[in-house]
Amino acid sequence: MLFKTCLLADLGATNARFSITQDGLSFEKEMDLKISDFDSIDALCKHYLTSLKGIAVKKAIIGVAAPVIGDLVTFVNCDLKFSIRKLNKFFSDGLYVINDLALQAHAVNTLSSDNIKKIGRTKPFIDGPKILVAPGTGLGLAAISTGNVTSTEAGHLIIPKINGEKELNKILDNFYKKFNRMPTFENLLSGKGLKFIYEIISSKDCQFSNEEILNRCDIDITCLKVKDILSYIYATYIRSMALAHGSTGGVYLTGSLTESLLSGLDANNFRSTFEDSASMKDMLTSIPIFIIDLNDLGFYGALVLSRRMNAGEVL
Repeated sequence: MLFKTCLLADLGATNARFSITQDGLSFEKEMDLKISDFDSIDALCKHYLTSLKGIAVKKAIIGVAAPVIGDLVTFVNCDLKFSIRKLNKFFSDGLYVINDLALQAHAVNTLSSDNIKKIGRTKPFIDGPKILVAPGTGLGLAAISTGNVTSTEAGHLIIPKINGEKELNKILDNFYKKFNRMPTFENLLSGKGLKFIYEIISSKDCQFSNEEILNRCDIDITCLKVKDILSYIYATYIRSMALAHGSTGGVYLTGSLTESLLSGLDANNFRSTFEDSASMKDMLTSIPIFIIDLNDLGFYGALVLSRRMNAGEVL
């Protein structure tokens, strides 16, 4: 079957990434754009399509950092919204809009051993459902079961207080005092949470960027505490999500914060927090945790969907 050129897009809250595929197996003509430089999705797409200079593109797979539950898509962490029906004017042969983590999750079952790094040891592997978790500007999670992908908004669950975790509970209390509500996991386990945690721990305004906080751990005890607390929250979060989804097939971690946050971590300590359950420890010790070492995960997921679209499947 002749493959029709398809646009692939992964639109986060901060960056928009575009490419095309002309065979469903590889992508090219990559372009990164800042969401804040454009006032609409139409303008983003038009800018990229114009740059292709004569390559006809009438189909698209677009991942968005938002729930997709109707025609109107409203981004969670930036001031952007659009109508799928109106965007269809650019793509007369087909347009599929999907949550960005769900888009990336379609690539998980295609990963090779070269693309993943295991965190700590586990018991013998048991196949089953998987989850993909990505902290960045926000906090995304998608589930993969028997080849089917489900997007979630689990990052918006409230962080519970934990007995004995005085530093964490202090941060939760201060968040409540400032915003008159308890924080969600996304509020802290994300780029926007780094500076807030730093300021609570240090009792002063943070003068560092997110990257500087995570890169100063060797010379700044406060930065190290921020990293340790975020790693603890991360392990706690994926423990709850692994149990909720029965993800014996593995927990896969990606996103802009993952590599920086988990680089140089004590794998045994991270797994110890993940496995800390009086009733479900046996299950948790059997669940592998992987860091995905692959750029453009959204594009690889979009390739999978582009082949299905080209074959006439209903997505």
